[in-house]
Amino acid sequence: MEEKFKNLAQPFKEDDIEWRVQRCGEKNNKIWAMVLCYVTNRAIMNRLDDVIGAGNWKNYYESTPTGKGTLCGIAIRIKDEWVTKWDGAEDTAIEAVKGGLSGAMKRAAVQWGIGRYLYNLDEGYADICPDGENYTSDKKLNKSFKWNPPSLPSWALPDVTKQTQLDPEDKSGNGGKPPDPPGDKGEFEQELGEKEEKAECVNNTTNLLNAFPPKGKNKIWQFVFKEVKVKDLTLE
Repeated sequence: MEEKFKNLAQPFKEDDIEWRVQRCGEKNNKIWAMVLCYVTNRAIMNRLDDVIGAGNWKNYYESTPTGKGTLCGIAIRIKDEWVTKWDGAEDTAIEAVKGGLSGAMKRAAVQWGIGRYLYNLDEGYADICPDGENYTSDKKLNKSFKWNPPSLPSWALPDVTKQTQLDPEDKSGNGGKPPDPPGDKGEFEQELGEKEEKAECVNNTTNLLNAFPPKGKNKIWQFVFKEVKVKDLTLE
């Protein structure tokens, strides 16, 4: 089970990470924005399915004591016992109920180590640019802007060799391993196969000649070299 918990805590691909602006401002007529990242709920569910098994985890939702947020509990079956870890989030300004459910599950997932490594990131600032992928409109700033998230450090990205064990999208047929580079392993195996066929042919010819009397072998070899071209089957 310890190995499964380690797999739950593995970093996610960048496509599984979402960003939001925590706060923003303007200095010297330039807008700045501090951003935070989270693992998407879809990625969390996929990770639980892949590592724990779809039938070995479940979640619960409850209202907070104040009624202004949502609590989420993620339960995992450990042997014959269900262990539940809880966390919660306030309702969001946009799509309040949906945002509260989503935020609560993300926080509960962190209790199991899923995405917890993201808390170790340094403060990140967005790249403010007119062609950014994300759009934010800030009431206090009374301005809107587009931005791109910062790049994640290498330690916050998945190890390819470990990720292939967790990635259900791999359909390459080779277990997620990168294909052999052209002119490398594939050509080597083909060349080796051709040499093995040549060796077998020469060996079969030798066995055939051994069945004849010594005096007749020279004439037969001359015929073989002339008609079958055994000399082309050398193993250089």
